[in-house]
Amino acid sequence: MPSSQKIPWDDRYALGIDMIDTQHKKLFELVNRLYDLEDSKNVKEELRVILYEFNSYMQIHFEDEEAYMSVIDYPLLQEHKKLHEEIIESIKLVVVTPAKLGIIKSKMRVVAKRALIDHIMHEDTKIKLFLVEQEDEGIFDLSDL
Repeated sequence: MPSSQKIPWDDRYALGIDMIDTQHKKLFELVNRLYDLEDSKNVKEELRVILYEFNSYMQIHFEDEEAYMSVIDYPLLQEHKKLHEEIIESIKLVVVTPAKLGIIKSKMRVVAKRALIDHIMHEDTKIKLFLVEQEDEGIFDLSDL
C-alpha cells in the first residue's frame, strides 16, 4: 500500500495526558510501518515482527491507561477495560490468520482505525472530559497529573 494509505497522527487526538499521548503516537508509528513493507522474501518475518510489536505495545498501553484511570477514579473504567479486551482480540485474529500482505494491511488498517482513531476520539476523550470536570469542581489540578 502506498504511503498515502498511512494513518497519520493528528493533534486533535491528543488528550493532554503526556504518557497516553506519547503511547498513542507510538502505536500510530507501529501500524504505519506495515505500509512501508513491500513483498519480498523477508516480508513474512518483517510482518510478524511488526504485528507482534504492535500487539505487545497495545497491551502495555492498555495496562498503563487502565492504571491511570484507576488512579484518577475514572467511573467508566470497567467498561473501558472491556473495550480494550475487544480490541486485543481483534488484533489477535489478524495476527493468527494467514493471509497475503495486502489483505493483512487492509485488515490492520481497519483494526488500527478502530483501535486508534475511533477509540481515542470516542472513548479516551471521555477521560479528558472527566479530568476537566474534576478540575472545574476543584478535585484535581490537571497540572499535577
